[in-house]
Amino acid sequence: MRRFITAVASGLVLLGSAAASAQPQTAAVIAKRQLSECMAKRMSANKTVSYNDALRVCKERLQPPKDTLASIGPADTGAKSH
Repeated sequence: MRRFITAVASGLVLLGSAAASAQPQTAAVIAKRQLSECMAKRMSANKTVSYNDALRVCKERLQPPKDTLASIGPADTGAKSH
């Protein structure tokens, strides 16, 4: 019984320290995980698709449209013309 309590207490200490050291995920980590999940789904759904094809399609799918990227630029604030 004593070993069981010691094992449970040790497990709780390890879980507490792991939770305390967890850091928020960056956008790059999230994007990489999304790409990986997309590729895994695509390749498991269609066994004939290659890794490179799945990578290309998933990158295109996760990228915002190019016209959206162009509209994100700085707004025209009526700068002075000389």
